Amino acid sequence: MAIDLERLVRYPANSEEWATILLVGGVLTALSVLIVPAVLLLGYLLRVLRAGMAEAAEPPGFEDPRTLLYEGTVASIIVLVYQFVPLFVATLTVGGTVLAVLTGVEVGVVPGLVGLLGGLALAAILAVVLGYVTLIGLANYAHEGDLRAGFDLGVCRAVAFDGAYAVPWLYGVLLLVAGNVVAGVLGFVPVVGVLAVFYAQVAAAWAWGKGFADATGLDDAPEPQGTATG
Repeated sequence: MAIDLERLVRYPANSEEWATILLVGGVLTALSVLIVPAVLLLGYLLRVLRAGMAEAAEPPGFEDPRTLLYEGTVASIIVLVYQFVPLFVATLTVGGTVLAVLTGVEVGVVPGLVGLLGGLALAAILAVVLGYVTLIGLANYAHEGDLRAGFDLGVCRAVAFDGAYAVPWLYGVLLLVAGNVVAGVLGFVPVVGVLAVFYAQVAAAWAWGKGFADATGLDDAPEPQGTATG
């Protein structure tokens, strides 16, 4: 089913509590360099994924922070596992360059720069490719409420090659880009910047949830899960 772009853009504000949601989400986004706020934010975005699967008209609230923290922690584990390789490549590249400088190894400026940029470019490409799959794992965990569902390769493979997911995924990415552009342009007003980023994240997560539901043929709205089985 096609995505209604106007509905998608309006979605984060389509609630009587939209100001509260935006304010809390903006604060968490601003503090997401810290572990707890970042985990809470990720837990909330899982709720938005579920809302997208159910095609809910209104964004969820921030009720039950303990569940947000728990699910955000599980989601963080899923993200770290999928992103381990890109992080390793980036760390190895930067670490190797720093080590060469500190030890006085002469590799030449141009070869050294090419190696650094090449390694970082590879890490970025891997992060995007695996990030595409990471979102599927997160959506499947949000639906099933089981950590193991985040690594169901059968589901990941089937959804990844389904246009019903790929198109909403692209919409979501474009929304994130737009949100960050707004944040950059209005960077002199920090509050507006973080609110724009959070707003875009909510709209994008809804689109990804809907794409996952369309690709997997979910008939019923997934129920929020408070625990996961090991």
